[in-house]
Amino acid sequence: MQNADMKPNRLFSVALSAKSVNRLSAATFEFTYDPDYIEFRKVKTVNNGSKIQVNKKSGKVKVVFLNSEGQNISGGSEILSFTFKTLKTGTTYIDYTVEQCVNSDVNFIDVGSCTASCVRIYKNASGTVGGASISSNNNKNSTRSTTGKGGKSKHPTEPTTVNASDDKYIDYNPIKDKQIKFFLAGMGITAGCLAVLAVAYAIGKKSAQKKAEKEKNHNDKTIENKTSDD
Repeated sequence: MQNADMKPNRLFSVALSAKSVNRLSAATFEFTYDPDYIEFRKVKTVNNGSKIQVNKKSGKVKVVFLNSEGQNISGGSEILSFTFKTLKTGTTYIDYTVEQCVNSDVNFIDVGSCTASCVRIYKNASGTVGGASISSNNNKNSTRSTTGKGGKSKHPTEPTTVNASDDKYIDYNPIKDKQIKFFLAGMGITAGCLAVLAVAYAIGKKSAQKKAEKEKNHNDKTIENKTSDD
């Protein structure tokens, strides 16, 4: 996530970026922050083809990310953008965990390193946002993963790990593995059905044209024979 240097009582936006050879189709993110220092306002997707489901409560935001085509993140792309408001001076962090990452082939992706966002709030702050740390997937066999290792962010001064969070909140509705696969499989089935219908329509149209031409030729021949008899 990007870092920010902000004055108190200011709105600011920080982005979450990711980098992988896989196209990202689904993931579950959980963000935590100190509500004494910053106030969550909104979150949005950066890619127009992506959809999100958001559950929030004070100090926590859970985001379920979906993109049926799979967002291309091979060059390191922004996935989500968060808007917060600074409340008082001090240094705070926006931490997060990521789980259930799925690529466009409906296979799990193991998550590599994750770095938290550092937000420094003071009167003479520059008002700048930057220093994004891009998460990378170092597992070459990640497309064959059957479970998908999650990731938990660490502060910039701490070593990163790939240990998924075990925290669960009963008022959240995290997306299930089967739901992700059913969603993506449903999109594929729908596209396949549309393709079949398109082919069937083209074949039917061609058959109808041939039948019409055959009937026309038959009628023309009948008229010719009748004229000859007369």
